[in-house]
Amino acid sequence: MTLKSRRDENAEATREELIEKAGLLFGKQGFSKTSLGKIAEDARVTKGAIYHHFKNKEDIFAACYSKQASQVSAHVEKVSLTDDPWLDMINQSKAFLETSKTTRIPIQEAITVLGWEKWRKLDEEHTLKPLIEGVTRLIDHGLLKPYKADLLADAIFGVLIHSMMSLVGARDRKAKREELLLLLEDFISGALTEDAKKRLGK
Repeated sequence: MTLKSRRDENAEATREELIEKAGLLFGKQGFSKTSLGKIAEDARVTKGAIYHHFKNKEDIFAACYSKQASQVSAHVEKVSLTDDPWLDMINQSKAFLETSKTTRIPIQEAITVLGWEKWRKLDEEHTLKPLIEGVTRLIDHGLLKPYKADLLADAIFGVLIHSMMSLVGARDRKAKREELLLLLEDFISGALTEDAKKRLGK
C-alpha cells in the first residue's frame, strides 16, 4: 500500500477546507453573491489555490452540494433497521426530512445553478441507493404490488425532494415535516397490497 505524501495530504486538506468555507458562504448568501475571492479569503488561500482544485465557481459549488448530499445519505443510513421494513421506510423518510434543519444549500438553488440533469445525478448517487434498498425489502416481504423497485423508489425520491423544497422558509418546520411525513406515508400506502394494508391497518 502506498502512503500518501505530505504534499498529497496538504492538497487534500486544502480542498476540504475550500469546500467547507465555500459551503458556508453559499448557504449564507447564495451562489450569485459568493465570490471566489471571498472563498479564498475565508479559507486563507490564494485564488490560484482554488483553480488548482476546481475549474470555476460552479465546480466548487457542485463539490459542496455533493458533500451535502453525502451527509444526508449518511444520516438516513444511521437509522437502525428492524424486522419491520415498513417501519424502517417511514423512519428513514423521517430522517431524510430531518436533514432540512442542517443542510446549507437549498435544493432549489442547486437545481438553478447546476441544471436539472447534473443536480439529479449528484443527488441520485447518494440518496437513491437507500431508497431502492428499502423498497426492495418491502417487495421481498410481499408488502407491495408488483412495481419495479427502481421505479417506485424514484417516485418516492420525487416526493421527498419536493417535500424538502417546501420546508424552505416554513414558519413551523417541525409541524410541516410531520404533516409531510403523513402525506408520504399515504403515498407509499397506495402501493401496498390489499393484504398488507389489512396487516398494517392502512
